[in-house]
Amino acid sequence: MKILFTFILTSSLLFPIGSIVIFNDGTKIEGELSSVDESSISITPFGLTFPEQIRMENVDSLKLSNGKVIVANNNVMFFYQNGELIEPKTTVNNIINVEDDYEVEYVLVPNWSINLYTGFPILKASSFKTFDKSNFLFGLSIGSPFGIFAGDFFMNVIAEFVYYNFQQKRNLDGQNFGGPAFQLGVSPGFFIGQASISLTACTGVYQNDKSELTSGFIAGGSLDIPMGALLDDEDFPIEVRITGRTNIISKDEGVTGWIDGGVSIGYEF
Repeated sequence: MKILFTFILTSSLLFPIGSIVIFNDGTKIEGELSSVDESSISITPFGLTFPEQIRMENVDSLKLSNGKVIVANNNVMFFYQNGELIEPKTTVNNIINVEDDYEVEYVLVPNWSINLYTGFPILKASSFKTFDKSNFLFGLSIGSPFGIFAGDFFMNVIAEFVYYNFQQKRNLDGQNFGGPAFQLGVSPGFFIGQASISLTACTGVYQNDKSELTSGFIAGGSLDIPMGALLDDEDFPIEVRITGRTNIISKDEGVTGWIDGGVSIGYEF
């Protein structure tokens, strides 16, 4: 009978333990480590209540909160099971079953993002017949790491500053419709590989045809394309969004609205 000698690095570690996972593209996730084996890491990100299973080929390094390195340069230095660190050479080969064929798993990492948007009205309500000169819209949105993140699905809280302006062709210096606006909302979506499709639903404070503050609502969708995938550089943090939006705003009498299309440039921290 073969005698296995198990080298336990420490017996004082409690299960689970704080750790930091750094991915091959340089992004990272912090959370409570549950287990480590040859093929995957199980970790519960801070702020979430359920563990994420991360494929080892996506990981550059794993470090415990006490500074101990568990994975370095995609090489597993120690396994972590039942609160113990164990040298890989001491485990039985058939304990861990590694499948040769599997799909790459993309893990959602909640983070902050900032996006600059510009668009142009492509369809307006009939009530815009007075304000018949359209102008480009500009916006700045901030995405937060607060929300729901499960598998390929996400829904986070966002805030936006927008500027819109409709004028009268026959009287450009006369009364306009628009001005700065501030809105809060959510952005649900899901990943398809490295790209993602997301929706936007926001409400807030706008300006109407009397330059008075009023309420409104926007709903839209976008296709988010990470530029790093096109440039073959996973560390490139810029993404481009092709966006369409429906805008409904209260005016002096009734409501009005328009549909605009545009692009935005985003940066993830």
